[in-house]
Amino acid sequence: MTAVTDPFDGLALAPLGAGDAARGAALSEEIGWNQSRADWRYMLANGFGYGRSDAAGKLVGSAMALGYGGFAWVCMVLVSPGWRRRGIATDLTNRVLAELERAGTVAGLDATPDGREVYRHLGFEDVYRIERRWASAVAPAAAPAAEIAPARSADLPAIAALDARAFGGDRRALLASLIERLPGRAFVARDGNRVAGCALARDGRQATQIGPLVADDAEVAIALAAHALAGLDGQAVIDCPDRHGALIDWLGASGFAYQRPYIRMLRGRSQPLDDADLVYALAGPELG
Repeated sequence: MTAVTDPFDGLALAPLGAGDAARGAALSEEIGWNQSRADWRYMLANGFGYGRSDAAGKLVGSAMALGYGGFAWVCMVLVSPGWRRRGIATDLTNRVLAELERAGTVAGLDATPDGREVYRHLGFEDVYRIERRWASAVAPAAAPAAEIAPARSADLPAIAALDARAFGGDRRALLASLIERLPGRAFVARDGNRVAGCALARDGRQATQIGPLVADDAEVAIALAAHALAGLDGQAVIDCPDRHGALIDWLGASGFAYQRPYIRMLRGRSQPLDDADLVYALAGPELG
């Protein structure tokens, strides 16, 4: 009789918890992703997931989900290079999806092209495409005039209301965290007494991630991006739905080059939950 090899032999399975931020950040660094320890702390405090660890306690695989009301964002599906092609990512993702399915929660994610083929087999459908733009050095081009002001904690209710209309879910905790984390790159656009747009950011491991960026129109979005990027010393990254050609062209003139695509996907549906006409940049593939 042929022995059956356990692909997970020697790898411990456990829920991820608050104490796993350092191990998660080390896994992100190993595979070259931008998440910092602060990103992992936020996700572990506001989501759930599973990981597999080797005998030395190194985290070699992870999958998580962040809840946003009626739907959840599947994220941090990572596997250490030495443990790939053994089904670890699929196994961990299925565990997360099973919990969401039991709760009746729709699952969404932003996939790389390779990941898209895996997720299609798990019931995910394409919604729209995203362009990741990366700049080694930023030199913001001229931007349209708009009434832009630094975002303050007092603006959070208005920012959260606008973001909920654009994103389709409740991200108030995330928005508050981003304003607190990098207040110097958080801005709102005003139209009289009304908030017509917002741009937030976070300091990633390699680059500053600009987003979410939500606005009434392209001129407001570009003005917000220009303020969020002004004086930035170092690398920057932004993920834009590909329909926003005016912003993407402006980013190109500001030092941003095309890096890779992502595909926004939802499990069991192809109709978006968000309003991509208002969403000019994501919070990031890991945050939605």
